[in-house]
Amino acid sequence: MQSEVTFKIDTDKLPHYTDEHISSLWHVAQANPAPFGDRDAGALAELIGREIIRRWMRWAGAPLWNHQGRDHYSLLCRQSAAEAATEAAAPADDATTEVK
Repeated sequence: MQSEVTFKIDTDKLPHYTDEHISSLWHVAQANPAPFGDRDAGALAELIGREIIRRWMRWAGAPLWNHQGRDHYSLLCRQSAAEAATEAAAPADDATTEVK
């Protein structure tokens, strides 16, 4: 016997699902057969994971999103872009050298 099961997950409704349902969705997202690095699969798992963390931390009143895993890469991208813009705006040293 072979079976195929499809799940439709409305991420806008995550805050309204029961804890049990969210737990099941986490397992579904992790069992997703999409290849590693798939943007949609990663986004889904992250949204469900953030909902789980939000619920777990709700009682503490602690800040949840001050630091993110992607912050380091965003900072590197901004710094790289700023350096590239500075280099592009600066005149080349050898362009001002006179030829004798």
